[in-house]
Amino acid sequence: IFSDEILFYELGSEAMEQFREDEGFIKEMEVPLPSSEVCRQLWLLFEYPESSNAARCIALVSLLVIIISIIGFCMETLPEFRDDVEILPTAFKETQESPASFLPPSAIPKSITATLSDPFFVVETACIVWFFFELCIRFIASPSKKDFFNNIMNIIDLISIVPYFITLVMDMVTKADANSSQNMSLAILRVIRLGRVFRVFKLSRHSKGLQVLGQTIKASMRELGLLIFFLFIGVILFSSAIYFAEADEP
Repeated sequence: IFSDEILFYELGSEAMEQFREDEGFIKEMEVPLPSSEVCRQLWLLFEYPESSNAARCIALVSLLVIIISIIGFCMETLPEFRDDVEILPTAFKETQESPASFLPPSAIPKSITATLSDPFFVVETACIVWFFFELCIRFIASPSKKDFFNNIMNIIDLISIVPYFITLVMDMVTKADANSSQNMSLAILRVIRLGRVFRVFKLSRHSKGLQVLGQTIKASMRELGLLIFFLFIGVILFSSAIYFAEADEP
């Protein structure tokens, strides 16, 4: 009723906005769009799934690729899918020859041919190609390159892609120079591969619920920090009490 009266008496857009704000309506944020028509269509296609049916299909493909990548990452750690049986006897034969033989079979680098024919490597490469293509398109079509990298989701996308290329280069360097320090290289590779875990957070791009949860955590950081602080104090107090209570125990 009040909105109809505002329109009837032509009180203007400011009165309507004030009325909507007083009634608790959420103010819609203005979405920045690229000036170029081609970039605008690409930006809507890859960034806003609700803009068209084609954008929904792109989002569905991206979601499937993310799920396949996460499943492959988890299955790759299972002993049933590793070549332990073939590598283990060789490692025992070389026990007295090189320190690298003390490494677990999964840590011994494969040959380049074996790596390229590995199904997990093929699936990983296909997923990375899609992630890289999607990131490049969104970067090229973005209305502001600065705001693009200020978005935490784009940073997560970049972090989830970079470890693949670093691992690939280090694998080639390690296999090309057999006399190099493989223990150090393998340790570095394991740390770098942890970046693939960030692909789990890519799911939040396609889930409104996860986005709301992230915004809720962001808005409650002060309270959560206070809770963690008191929890830390409790851990220190009770652990100290337990230590001194059991100090005389053998």
